[in-house]
This record gives sequence, C-alpha cells and structure tokens, in this order.
Amino acid sequence: MARVVIADAGPLIAFAGIDGLFILRALFSRIWITASVRNECLVTVGVDAQRIAASIRDGWLCVEAHARESIALTPSLGLGESDSIRLALEDREHSLLIMDDRLARRCALRKGLNIVGSVRLLDVAQRRGLIQSAEGCVRQMSDFGYRVSVDLLEQIRSS
Repeated sequence: MARVVIADAGPLIAFAGIDGLFILRALFSRIWITASVRNECLVTVGVDAQRIAASIRDGWLCVEAHARESIALTPSLGLGESDSIRLALEDREHSLLIMDDRLARRCALRKGLNIVGSVRLLDVAQRRGLIQSAEGCVRQMSDFGYRVSVDLLEQIRSS
C-alpha cells in the first residue's frame, strides 16, 4: 500500500477544472506535490488554480519542502514531471505517482515506480460511490481541455 501519494500537475489541473479535487482528497487524504508542480498549477489565473491554491492552504495538498534538482530527466519531460518522478524514487516501494502524460508514465515505469492515472481514479471513485458517473467526469475533463477519453475508461473497465 502506498504511504506517499505524489501528483503531477496535469491530473491536479484536470480534477480542479471539474471541481473534483474532493475525489483525490477522499481517495488519499494527503497528496504531495513538488514546488515545480505547484508553480505549474498556479502559473495561470483561473478557477482551477484557485481550487488548487485552496487545497494547499487547507493542508491536504502538501508542497514537498526539500529542494528538488529541477532539471528535466529527459528532453521530452517537463520539470514538474521530472521532479515528481524524483520524489517518488525516494521511496519507490511505498509511493504512488498520479500521472497521465504518456512519456512521463513510460519513464516512471522504467524506473520501477507505481503509477495511476486520472481515468482509473475516476473509475475507482465511482465504484466507491464518491461520484455518480466516471464517464461524466471524463467528458467534463475533456470539455475542460484535458486529453482524456471515454474510450480509455472503457479499456480500463474491460481489463
């Protein structure tokens, strides 16, 4: 079981965009982010950034205090993704990384990390009765501009 749950910026922005951060809080109670992820989430002014900032103030979304290296692991990864992977590597066996970007997920898996994506979390949330429809949330995220699809949800459910 994961003792440390770490989130990349993309999933946080997607959940905040549909007013769904409560889902992450209900599933995990505490989630860690790096300073680079915080900066990425708060760089633009919007309701999603306001919701993420409120979650940080509430204390369940925790900014990791140690200085990260803040250089990309590979040219195809951003700083937030790279720093999140580095943080997860500090306790590889007991950490869970919430990440959706395909290249970042591939890098994390090659390093032996445990990962989960937004769509799987929505499926879990529906099964636990936290939300009425994972499909509806996926559609909302897509409408918000996040690259997810109902097809992925169907693949997850059929596996």
